[in-house]
Amino acid sequence: MRRRLALAAALLAAWGTIAPAQVQDYLETEGLLSNEDFYRLVSCRALPGGPCTAEPVRWPSQKAQDLSVGIAEIPPGYPGASSQRVQEAVDHAIAQINAAEAGIHLRRARDDEPPDISIHLANVREGDVIEATGVSGVDGQVIGAALVTVWWGARQELSKAVIVLAQDLPQADVVPVVLEELTQAMGLMTDIRNPDYEGVSVFSEDSNRVTRLGAQDLEALRRHYPPEDP
Repeated sequence: MRRRLALAAALLAAWGTIAPAQVQDYLETEGLLSNEDFYRLVSCRALPGGPCTAEPVRWPSQKAQDLSVGIAEIPPGYPGASSQRVQEAVDHAIAQINAAEAGIHLRRARDDEPPDISIHLANVREGDVIEATGVSGVDGQVIGAALVTVWWGARQELSKAVIVLAQDLPQADVVPVVLEELTQAMGLMTDIRNPDYEGVSVFSEDSNRVTRLGAQDLEALRRHYPPEDP
């Protein structure tokens, strides 16, 4: 899909961050992949049969069981119909990820708590520079349809995620884009460019039609966050 992915690693010991690095956020493959190859591609940027080219990152197990998702303050003048569509899309994405039966559970943040994953509705259009979110490492980035930034520490454990949505995101794309960005905020951050996954997987680079997690999307979530034994 038309967007850019920013990755930021948090230097927790120093209470600071390094600057986000822009990366090509997809890999090209051919044909349907095995579950193992699919998971390794989205979690550690590995081509089928090849080595990982990024360390997998994930939310720590205790935090993963109670991840809060919140929408930041909506800027003045933002279209009401668009913000309502995003609200509905967030609830849909949370339900989809929770239904994976993985060792992770998302919920809406309470009014009195800072969310682990914050979603910003910005007064910027695709191709603009993001500004006024107040988040270091996010402001100053160029946005596509959307942009997700994540922070992690030395143990490859995620500590925060921020998603920004462009104001001119077509209404028909809101549900699939929010679903993809929230799924990628789980630490599965590489898309796949492959015609066989268009309309099938939320990780398809060239398709914005997926409104429900596909079979391999669900399997990838369960592999990244194995469900606890009953």
